[in-house]
Amino acid sequence: MELNANISAVVTGGASGLGEATARKLAALGVKVGIIDMNEEKGQALAKELGGAFAKVNVTSDEEVARGFAELRAAIGQERLLIN
Repeated sequence: MELNANISAVVTGGASGLGEATARKLAALGVKVGIIDMNEEKGQALAKELGGAFAKVNVTSDEEVARGFAELRAAIGQERLLIN
């Protein structure tokens, strides 16, 4: 699969650590990145830096996950959606 601007990706735990590194790498390849994390301050800052979107989500809640994905789909689209 070629990673480029035709791809949208959602990175869970994307505000720090391996998730942040993954989000940065994908964005560097042109992928539209959505970040899901509980840390709103870091998540918003990183999404802004990468030109992506952020959703504060507790992944233990099905309702929050559904809401977060809906927000990110609206913000970054989903021509082809990768989920990490």
